[in-house]
Amino acid sequence: MAKTGKSHKKQHFVPQCYTKAWHDTTAPAGPTRTPYVWLFNKVGTDARRKAPVNLFTETDIYTIVRPDGQRDLRLEHGFQELEDKFTRVRNLKFNRRVWPEAADLAWVIGFAATAQARTAAHRNFHREQWADIRNRMEEFQAAFEAAPPERKEAMTRVGFHSQNSSPGMTLDDVRRLEAQPIQKMIGPTLRSVIPVLTRMNAAVLCTDDPLGFVTTDTPCTWFDPEAYKLQPIFRSPALGAATIEVTLPISLWQCLVITHRPDFNGYIDVGQRVVDEVNRRHIAHCDENFISHIEATRQVWFEQPPMPDDAWEKVRERKIASGEWPV
Repeated sequence: MAKTGKSHKKQHFVPQCYTKAWHDTTAPAGPTRTPYVWLFNKVGTDARRKAPVNLFTETDIYTIVRPDGQRDLRLEHGFQELEDKFTRVRNLKFNRRVWPEAADLAWVIGFAATAQARTAAHRNFHREQWADIRNRMEEFQAAFEAAPPERKEAMTRVGFHSQNSSPGMTLDDVRRLEAQPIQKMIGPTLRSVIPVLTRMNAAVLCTDDPLGFVTTDTPCTWFDPEAYKLQPIFRSPALGAATIEVTLPISLWQCLVITHRPDFNGYIDVGQRVVDEVNRRHIAHCDENFISHIEATRQVWFEQPPMPDDAWEKVRERKIASGEWPV
C-alpha cells in the first residue's frame, strides 16, 4: 500500500540492517557508545568509524512524487519488509549453518536482486543512459519542429513522429525515467531478474579468516570470470551466461554465491585466498566506499591481476603476429 507524509526522507540505498553485520565487535561496549563499522574509500585509505544509521543514505531516493506533490513511500516500506525477512533468515539460518527452506531462500534471492538494483550507483548509471536518449530525442524534436513541411513529411515516413503523435515512448516518458529511474524501473527489473536467479544454484562461502568478507556501497556484484576471453564489447555480465557469478556478502563470515553450476550449493568453507579474491572483486566493482569490521586491509584487494594468456586481446595479438588475423 502507498503511504505518504513527511517521514522517511532519509532512505538507505544499502540497508542499515544489512551493514550492522559488520559492527566492530572489538570496540568497547557501553550504553552511550554507538556501534560502528569501518568505512574505507575505494583505494583502501581514509578509514573512518561510521554508524550504519549514517551510511549509504540519500534523501527520498525511493520516494515516488505524485502529480499532486504527495510523497508515495510504497517502495521504501516494501524494501523494509524485504529487509526484515532477509535479516531473519540470516540470523536464524545462515548464522547457524542451517540451509533455508525454499520460501526463505526466495526472500534472500529477492533481497539480492534489490540490493543490485536499488543503489545510488545503479540509479546514476541508468540516469546517464536515459539522459543520452533524452538529448537525442530533444535534438530530433527541435529538428522536426524547425523543418519545412516537405522535410517533416520525409522524417515521418522514416519513423520519426512528433511528441504528441508518437504511439510509443514520448519525450516526457524519457524525462520521467531520467529523473527517477529506480522508481520507474525497479518493478520490470525485478520481474525479469528474480525468475532467473531462482532457477540458479545458491551456495554460501564460510570463512574464519580474521579480516573476513567486506561489503560495499554496491553490495551485490554480477561477475563473469570467463568474460575476459570475449571481445570487450561482449563482456557486460549477463545472467544468461553459463559462468556468471552473483555474489552478496551476508556478513563478515559468509558470502552468498548464485551460479549456474549444478554442483555448487550448500555451505562451503574457504580460506584466505578465496576471501581475498572475493573482496578484490567487490572493491573493484564498488562505487566509492567499502566497509569492514576492522581497520585493516590487504594489498591484494587493490591489485589488478595480469591479463591471462588466453584473454581475447592476447590471442588476437598472437594471431596478428602469426598472420592468422588481419591487422
